Amino acid sequence: MITYRKALPKDFPHILDFLNMVFSMSHCPHDFRQLLPKIYKEGQEQKSIHYLALENEEIKACVCVVPVTLYCGNKTITCATVGSVSVHPYSRGKGYMRKLMHMAIQDMKKNNISMSTLSGLRNRYQYYGYEKGGITFQYCFTSDNFRHCRERFPKRDINLCQIQDEKTPLLAKIQAIQENQLLFVKRNPEDFLSIMKSWNTKLYAILENQMCKGYAALQGNHILEMYLTDENLLFTSLEKCLTESNSKELFLRVSPCDSHLFKGCTQLFESFSISLDDNYMIFDYPKVLEFFLNVKASYIPLSSGSWNFTIKEHGSFKIQVDSGIPSVTQIENPEEHSALEFSSFESILALFSPNHSLILDETQLPKNCNWFPLPLGLSPLDKC
Repeated sequence: MITYRKALPKDFPHILDFLNMVFSMSHCPHDFRQLLPKIYKEGQEQKSIHYLALENEEIKACVCVVPVTLYCGNKTITCATVGSVSVHPYSRGKGYMRKLMHMAIQDMKKNNISMSTLSGLRNRYQYYGYEKGGITFQYCFTSDNFRHCRERFPKRDINLCQIQDEKTPLLAKIQAIQENQLLFVKRNPEDFLSIMKSWNTKLYAILENQMCKGYAALQGNHILEMYLTDENLLFTSLEKCLTESNSKELFLRVSPCDSHLFKGCTQLFESFSISLDDNYMIFDYPKVLEFFLNVKASYIPLSSGSWNFTIKEHGSFKIQVDSGIPSVTQIENPEEHSALEFSSFESILALFSPNHSLILDETQLPKNCNWFPLPLGLSPLDKC
């Protein structure tokens, strides 16, 4: 007998065993309690929603959803992050994943979630309504960059201090720095360190004269998050991270709104790339568009103008920007509906991706429009 339901607290030991088995068989050995302590360490049963497919009460498929809230000033939106998507290797092809994803997405809509994100193959998750979108920059640095560019940057004496104790006062200072960014996800203080340890990431406080001046979340030789209270510390902080990684190269992930990092990185990098962030699906277009227009307005003055467009599955919308202040409304009058129409998939690529010009011709926009692409994106540490 096949049953589909949400997990209960008593299911968690079985969910953990199931995920470790499926991912270990498909990839390399996995221990989800270590890899994702924010979800799977003891006592976290209420922090996530798991959807299960069971054959005779044995788990055969699983999907995890963790809602988060994004902040930009006094604006907020909600995002359902999806992960732990798994099917028993002997139960594939039976439609279990389709059913669980449908259940999860219906709950997101019912609970007025603004959007959702998950990582994985683009075409696989298009079946459920997701499309690759968002923007992320990645800079690559080598020891040669630091050797040749040393004279361009101020000499600063700093130390990296790995954070492993949840009770250290440094943790509150690091969270205050994280919440001082233009765009951030609100993290529960009691879960902050567990979040920062996701996927074998190590959290380091950046100390100068024993004062916390920033932090770096280092996963191997990839910095997933770095924020500094003093941009002149960038060179030394990156060099320390390269040494800590014991690697020949160091990679830094930067979002479009981390503009304070761009100047130093531009002088120092060996190479960089711009890529799509992840798979996204939008449920509340006016709220998501207005939110990320406000994010962009916080670091670039937006051009004034008005623009109407239609998204087939969602209706017609109007973006209005006056004196740099954006607003987005749904057009109710059928006579005002725009002939410029996108599918929901095309809308992600047209409005939220670095290759937006392949879908959206500038002649279709207000004159000198600088609104797109919008800086959609989440830190990898806030995803499942």
